[in-house]
Amino acid sequence: MLFALPIAWLTIALGTSHPARQPSSAIITVTDAGTLNPLTNADVTDLQSGQHRFTDELGHARLPWPSDGRLRLRVREIGYEPVQRTLERSVASDQSPTFMLSKVAYVISSVKSTSHCATTADSASLALSVAVLEQLKQGAEKYNDFRRLYPFEATVERRTARIPEIGEVKKIIGETQKLRSDSWERPYSPGNIVEYNRDGSFWAPILFMSTLADSVFWENHCFVARGVESYQGLRAIRLAFSPNSQVHGPDWEGSAVLDSATSYLLRVDFQLVNLDRHRDLTRLDGYQTFTSASPFVIIPDSTIVIWWTRKPDAEQGWGKPDFVQSVHVDSLKYRRAKPPDQHAHD
Repeated sequence: MLFALPIAWLTIALGTSHPARQPSSAIITVTDAGTLNPLTNADVTDLQSGQHRFTDELGHARLPWPSDGRLRLRVREIGYEPVQRTLERSVASDQSPTFMLSKVAYVISSVKSTSHCATTADSASLALSVAVLEQLKQGAEKYNDFRRLYPFEATVERRTARIPEIGEVKKIIGETQKLRSDSWERPYSPGNIVEYNRDGSFWAPILFMSTLADSVFWENHCFVARGVESYQGLRAIRLAFSPNSQVHGPDWEGSAVLDSATSYLLRVDFQLVNLDRHRDLTRLDGYQTFTSASPFVIIPDSTIVIWWTRKPDAEQGWGKPDFVQSVHVDSLKYRRAKPPDQHAHD
């Protein structure tokens, strides 16, 4: 009888023990397959729910387990081949599942022809680099996601000059603007880039980087890789784009230049085509360069635009433009959390 109470207490304690609780979220690790170094700002997306996260400086991202206990993940990073995998909560181990990404290889291959790119010069049936198309769009999509995750206010310096037909420029108008990352770019509308007012004035935007992530833009343009070239000492690939046969109004034509080693977008050259020459705006050309605000995230840096309101001369052609404008992003001020530091990864 002296040992009955301790034995009974031990039996009760064992009977009321609980199994270990499963974690409420999964921690994903993303690394470079070659170096095994962590990849910062990799985009980890649950394809079922659409929720996504950026990895931190350690290459980690945390996603909550859905009710069915399955995460159907796609992991992407600029310059790497995307990876998809399904994780099961019931078989998840204590260790963080690792996604090892391999560097993208720019292999020229044939892609399916698009129905509205019929001419040989701009047809998507030409040998294109599928990887270039994917990397360009991925970089633009990451820029949009970056703006949502790390909203910022940009200090922008704008300088505009009217160019006389004869003589030197007499005045340059300079101004500084504060623009919010969620409102400084306008949505793309095919064949409707220029807005004309009743008083004869017009409004024409630049080709925004977010436009390159717009599926409507891709559906209304033809793309062809122009091959490898040198750009400021870097080995780069140029991808040309032009409106397809269904676009009749003012729209964008140009090319994007990507660093072949990193897939970073370096420059976009653009011009408006299908302009109504009976209107005041008769020609607009420009280019935009980019910088890295955080590892693997590219944002606009500087833009130069020139445009004409007079018609070309029959003998001398276009001549000097009527206006020149430069726009430079001087600084960024993050309104909430700051992104991982670019310099820490240099």
